Amino acid sequence: MIVQTKSGYVMGIKESGVYAFKGIPFAKAPVGELRFKPPVAIEPWEGVFMADKFGNRAMQNNEQEYKDEANYSEDCLNLNIWTPGADDKKRPVVFYIHGGGHFSGSNSDEFFDGHHLVKDNEAVMVSINYRLGALGYLYLGEVLGEEYSLSGNCGLLDQILALKWVKENIAAFGGNPDMITLMGQSAGGKSVASLLVTPSVKGMYNKAIIQSGSVQCIRDKKTAAIMATYILSALGLDERSAGKIINIPAEDILKAQNVAAEKVPAWHMFGPVLDGILIQESPEEYIKKGKVGNMPVLIGYNKDELSAGSIDFNFDSESVKERLYSCYGINADHVYKKYLEYCETMHPSLAFGKIQTEYVYGNASIYITDLLVEGGATVWCYRWDFGGKGLAHHFSEMAYIFGYTIEESYKGYYKEYSYMEKIMNGAWMSFILNGDPQIEELPHWIPCRAGEGAYRMRFDSKPYLERFDLQSYDKEFPMQVIKL
Repeated sequence: MIVQTKSGYVMGIKESGVYAFKGIPFAKAPVGELRFKPPVAIEPWEGVFMADKFGNRAMQNNEQEYKDEANYSEDCLNLNIWTPGADDKKRPVVFYIHGGGHFSGSNSDEFFDGHHLVKDNEAVMVSINYRLGALGYLYLGEVLGEEYSLSGNCGLLDQILALKWVKENIAAFGGNPDMITLMGQSAGGKSVASLLVTPSVKGMYNKAIIQSGSVQCIRDKKTAAIMATYILSALGLDERSAGKIINIPAEDILKAQNVAAEKVPAWHMFGPVLDGILIQESPEEYIKKGKVGNMPVLIGYNKDELSAGSIDFNFDSESVKERLYSCYGINADHVYKKYLEYCETMHPSLAFGKIQTEYVYGNASIYITDLLVEGGATVWCYRWDFGGKGLAHHFSEMAYIFGYTIEESYKGYYKEYSYMEKIMNGAWMSFILNGDPQIEELPHWIPCRAGEGAYRMRFDSKPYLERFDLQSYDKEFPMQVIKL
């Protein structure tokens, strides 16, 4: 099938009952003088672009894991589209942003083939690539000046340009440009939340799904600048020689990321920056002022995101303070006190897993839910408690949403739990299609309201709705998880 876009003609393939268009470039390669700068829209091409295979993945440290399956390159700004038909039906669109701590992952991970999500539904799915790690989020504004003032938000700017491309072209693929749902998990969920508080994106989408994410990854400029020095130092650069990073091989920058990760774990090092340009004010203030508006939002996190499955008797209690500082910076003392409280009733390894789940994910998720409700958004809140034969760990809900439970049992998703696939895929698709996650397999799901009206769905072996305290997050802990 050939589709005409504003960038040129693209040819897709029929795959698993839908049409797939893979690896469509939406921006010029961000290399040379474009490295660490906002993406530039792709120039129209001549002829027909063969969209029959995935494009390059963003440069990342774990690329060896996939070395026989995919290409990695700085020239990675491409997107995939899955659609039931390139016609004029104007189907709702899912704009999916992959996770991976802002330093790994891609839109071609086998797990996220679009037909798994939208199967048997009249919907279009788009998945995008964006720059990762230092190439996407290294804030160089302090050392290289105004020309690089947006360098800490290149990954977010990539997402915005991809969204703009979709807005302008998705109608040709049978999608409705006025019915776009942002969806992401982990760093993808954080990206969705970051887009919610980015003024320039307002009006480009109409719903949001935030899984295991919030705006806790948005760093103040000082923190981002300090993190940048860690990577520059690992490259043998200082403030006077920092400009050399523009021409250093990407592989060397990835090695420097690994060195810097000894001070700050990569999943805490990267993310958007409150630069006062793209993100103009603190997320809290932006949401409190009602600037998100009456946006339908589906948001939640997992009960055991980072929890230990069992007691680790070799757990090193002496290293906890150091580990917490690398994760939270000057916020670490507050978290350590909570850790000691938990140690009074549980083994230190279990206490550590509990505080990590709480302060990396849970607290921020409830905090932003409260802000969104107060700011006028319509919010359906959930917690994923279902562990199958294990725990409700980080990412464990994704197999059920994307429908892998039957064929992926070797990963721990068993055929006997396929009913949870029907529930999760059904609820998510109902939200995408109708703006409401209610399905007949679930009890009546009431949106959150301020005060005593807070409810959330608990997805366990038998899902149930519970009333919970929307003020239960730790108000003494800031939204920004790590601060230096």
